Amino acid sequence: MKKVLFLLGLLLLAGCSEEIVAYEGMPLKIAVLGEFQDQYNTNIEIVEITFEALEEVVTDSALQFNALFITPTVFGQASRDEYIKVYEEALIPIVYYDAAKGHFAFTKENITYDTLHFQNLINGSHSTLYLHNEMPVEDELAKRKSGIYVCNFYLSGNRYDIMLKEIYEKIETLT
Repeated sequence: MKKVLFLLGLLLLAGCSEEIVAYEGMPLKIAVLGEFQDQYNTNIEIVEITFEALEEVVTDSALQFNALFITPTVFGQASRDEYIKVYEEALIPIVYYDAAKGHFAFTKENITYDTLHFQNLINGSHSTLYLHNEMPVEDELAKRKSGIYVCNFYLSGNRYDIMLKEIYEKIETLT
């Protein structure tokens, strides 16, 4: 009887393990400023870039990147005023990945990520997708603001796989 209960318990534990949720859409090529790895998705090409290449990457459609991820290791430099115009002229969506303060520090003058007065967005988002001068169809995750498209993404527990799938699906709809 103990063996049966033990085996039944193991079976239940194995059945409760979380399966990885992967993005299954079109292959995407993502430029990254900072450090980023995606161990969940095989059809995502990650290309690390430098600040020197930033403007060309986001404004030259011939390079064919689908999006730019900016990560915490470069938030200080990426939020300098000199890059605001680059973000506004971007032809591809910019994802401020793991930016609890959202896109504000990167798109407003005289503010950096370190000096932004609030610690986290009230809505608790993990990452924010930003695209200037683009007006896609409104949905429940998006906001329209004078030619700026903003979409927030939320982390549920430690399920980065699910959040990344949602980010990639949104990028796919914008490309």
